[in-house]
Amino acid sequence: MSARRDRNDLREIAATVIKQARQLENVSQMRLADLMKVSQPLVSSWECGKVTPSIDDIVGIETALHLEQGSLLFAIAYPKQDRNNEPTP
Repeated sequence: MSARRDRNDLREIAATVIKQARQLENVSQMRLADLMKVSQPLVSSWECGKVTPSIDDIVGIETALHLEQGSLLFAIAYPKQDRNNEPTP
């Protein structure tokens, strides 16, 4: 798989994970943007997969949504379909 394809996949996975986390916490894009001190269009761009969030952005989302530190990063790096195919110890 090419590096370009990997980046596109990562951006799509990040978009889905961020949107699901925000919705589970019943937080609007505007509220998340306010909490993070970023613009609402930037939050929308992350969720639409137009922009890949930085590690700092992901940590900021975790903080704003009161999520366990590293949980979003883990969910992005190891999507459920990958985790389900791992051998059990």
